[in-house]
Parts: sequence; structure tokens; C-alpha cells
Amino acid sequence: MKLHKRILTLVLLIFMLSLGFAGQAQDSAISFLAPPWGVPPNEDSLNAFMEESGITVEIQSVQMADLYSRVQVSAAAGEAPADVIFITEEGPSNVVATGNMLPLNDLLDMGDLDADDFEKLDFWTVDGDIMAIPTYLQLVMMDYNSATLAEAGFDSAPTTWAELDAQARAVRDAGLDDNPIAMGAINWSWWLIALSMGDPMFDDDLNPVFADEGSKAREAMALLKTWFDDELISPEILAGSINQHALFWSGVGVFHQGWQGSVVRGNAESSMQAPNVEYMVLPEVGNTWSFPAGIGISVDSENVEAAWEFVKWYVGDQNMTDIWNAFGLYPSRISISSALNEAGEIQGYDAIVAQSMHTNELPRFTLWWGPWAAAVSEGIKEGMSTGMSADDIIDGLAEEWNELKAEYE
Repeated sequence: MKLHKRILTLVLLIFMLSLGFAGQAQDSAISFLAPPWGVPPNEDSLNAFMEESGITVEIQSVQMADLYSRVQVSAAAGEAPADVIFITEEGPSNVVATGNMLPLNDLLDMGDLDADDFEKLDFWTVDGDIMAIPTYLQLVMMDYNSATLAEAGFDSAPTTWAELDAQARAVRDAGLDDNPIAMGAINWSWWLIALSMGDPMFDDDLNPVFADEGSKAREAMALLKTWFDDELISPEILAGSINQHALFWSGVGVFHQGWQGSVVRGNAESSMQAPNVEYMVLPEVGNTWSFPAGIGISVDSENVEAAWEFVKWYVGDQNMTDIWNAFGLYPSRISISSALNEAGEIQGYDAIVAQSMHTNELPRFTLWWGPWAAAVSEGIKEGMSTGMSADDIIDGLAEEWNELKAEYE
């Protein structure tokens, strides 16, 4: 039944393409499922789009975990969770790999969007099918308060993790910050350290080489555990009362696990770190990973033409610039990021470019990646809270990966 419905959807799409979209989307209503930071931040601009297009957009703003659940429940019922879906973080495994998105190749072939103007379109391309249009780019990065570091006697950011550890301890010993490292008790913190140390994490057959004896990933977990044990990372993080970003912007921490664009938030008027936040290229090998956000259309949508009109508006100049200004999320369109940089609006542009040269992409489209990623965060939090050894944490995560792999393959 579901296959039959998808065939009908594709037939309908081909029919609409033959007629053209001009005027067809008028007086339509669509739904848009997105996390809070995916909601168009400029209400006036959204209202203008709806008035001009005749398309009413119903915004459904939920947290990412709820977004995945809604997609999965709706898919089981053969219904669209929403006409347009915003996807990021674990979206590749939880939404794309599960077959919930409509390929956009035919829509792009109409020429309404310049595909060459988008970076990371290949990220959302699976077996030749373009499953989403990139909305913003996101490298996981680190930034730091250069003024506090200088006050502790250091004139440059660390180039090794051992140096970062030593600098953080020197900052605390000088009485400048009791908890100088702002990182979460989450999967990102471990991946960030392990990748930048040069650990590949997985081999070509998706075996978890992070669990090999003497691996850099084991070293990374041990270092992270030391920071929690010694409270170089605030106990508030482990208690779950605040995340690393809000904590850093409140003035706690010198080194901060951020993202491509986080310096903008770090130096905002509301930040207690401003105006001294700068990016640092990750230490040692320096690898990170990326997950550009994307926007696409549900494979079960019955309003494809109106949904496509909204997608085109969403990745347009105005909304993409509004997203940058509101959230510091780096535009995926080359023309927009170039214009912002030329206008002096992008802080740390050179560091962003330098960091982008060091990536080791994680297998995020693997069907079991989403469940495993959640298990990593749970395992790290439990391990840091209960006094487990770093090796035991790693062994448990490897066992979880292998069990999921056997279940899904």
C-alpha cells in the first residue's frame, strides 16, 4: 500500500512538472516540521512570502528527537509527518536513510535554483538522488576567550590536546576560571577529540576501530573523563542543568566546543565572553566532521508544488541571511557567504576555511547511526557520573555498535 502511494506521488510530480508550477501553488496550505532554530526567524518575511504566493505555511516546531519520532510514526501509517521537513544532526539516518524524503532531482532540473551556488549538496545526495537542499553549513569547531588565555600567560591557542589541558589547568590555578573547559557530556565531545587526534573511528567495513587497543579514541575518552573528574568541566554540565553553549556565554569557560558560526554568538551583546572569542583550528591532526542542515519534501506529501515553492523561498537570500543574523548558522550558498564575508559580517573566516580542510566524515547515513549516537551520549553521561573507566565506556559503545550493526544489516 505504501509503495503504491509513493508511485502515485511520483506520477503526480511528473504531471505537475509538465504543467509548470506557476500559479499551481496558489491558495495552498502546507506544513513545515522543524526544530526551533529551523523556524524562519523573520516573521515579516515569512508573512510576505505567504501573501505573495498564496501558500499558507503551518509551522510545527519541535525538538529534534520529537521530529524523528514524528517522522517514524507517520511513516508507519503511510502519512506525511509534514509537507516540508528540516533535517540535521542525526537526520541522515533517522529520516533520509529510512526512505522518508522525496528525491528533488526533477525539481532542481527545472532551473529555479542554481545548484552550483550550494556547498555540500553532495552531502545530501544518496545513490544519485538529491534528498535535501542545504540550508546552512556546520563544522564542529572550538572557540576560546583569547583575553583570558593571555591573562594566564598564553599568547596563542594550543596546538595539542596536552597543551589545552595544561593551559586550562593554568587558567584555573591563576584563579581566572574554576571550570575552564566548556564541553558537553555528549557524543560530540568524544568525537571531536578523537577525530582531531587522528582516530578514523570506523574502517571501510564499518567496524568500530575506535575500540582497538591503544586507539586515539580510547585516549580521547580518558582525557574527557579526566576533565569531568577534575571538574575542569563544570559539574552543572553533568547534572544537565545547562549545556556547554549557554554556560560559556554566561561567562564560564575559556575553551568552548562550538560550531561554524559560534563566534558570532560568543561575541553577541548578551555574551559575557564578548568581544574576545576567537576560533581555534583543532589540535594535532585537526580533523572534525560536518553535518550541513537540509530542507526537503516528505515522500508522502500531497502538496509537492507548494512545498517546493516554500523550499525555494527558504534557501533564498533574505531567509538565509536572517538565519545567519539570528543564529550564526553559516549560509550554504556561496554567493551569500561571500557577500557576508566581503561586508565584514563573518568573524574568523580564515579559521573556518582552515578548519574545513580537516574533516573525517562520520558514517551518518548508516541506518543504525541515530540509535547508536544516542547510546553514545547516554553511555558518556553514565560513565562520567558513575566512575566507570574510560576503557569500559569504550568497550560498551563498541558492543552497542556491533549489536546494532548485526540487527540492521
